[in-house]
Amino acid sequence: MSVFSRLTDVINANLHSLLDKSEEPEKMLRLMIEEMEQVQVEMRTQAARVIAEQKQLERHQQALQHQVLEWSAKAELAIQKGREDLARAALTEKLAEAKKCDQLEQDKVRMAEVLAQLTADSERLAAKLTEAREKQKMLTLREQTAHSRIRARAQVDNQRMHELMARFDGFQGRVDQLEAQLEAATLGQNPSLEAQFRELELNDEIERELARLKGQKVGA
Repeated sequence: MSVFSRLTDVINANLHSLLDKSEEPEKMLRLMIEEMEQVQVEMRTQAARVIAEQKQLERHQQALQHQVLEWSAKAELAIQKGREDLARAALTEKLAEAKKCDQLEQDKVRMAEVLAQLTADSERLAAKLTEAREKQKMLTLREQTAHSRIRARAQVDNQRMHELMARFDGFQGRVDQLEAQLEAATLGQNPSLEAQFRELELNDEIERELARLKGQKVGA
């Protein structure tokens, strides 16, 4: 693919649309920037080559113009000396050199047009490259911000978890302390409530049994 075809593809590319469709926008953008930078280098090389050819054409044209003047002077001299044949030959050479000079002038015009197009395309490419680099900075900043928010959220969650665990441990410690105080307060005192109820039930059963025995004795 020529540099001009690649340049057209790069310049006409819609960065936002391409990045929205890409699964890896950062990677795709980096590759596009690398492609733009490579095309930019190739365009500068091409422009330098055109400028060098322009200078070479200019030197060649100046040499031809000098020869045209020389043949014109020789034709005049031949006429002065009565040598019309030599004058005709000199004028023939003069016209040939003049045609070459005109052709070089046309080549120079085309070279100027190519250089102007390269300059315009270079400016468009530079603008596109600036846009891509700004987009890359924005994506990098968004990624860094996202990572920072994730880290901050994780730190907050960890802090809250530590606080909850500390509060739970403190609450559990107070419960253990109250239970210990309760056990210490009842140590060596009255039996438990369940034991007292069992004692009441046993006394009731004894009273019923005594009543029964008394009833049997009266009946006898």
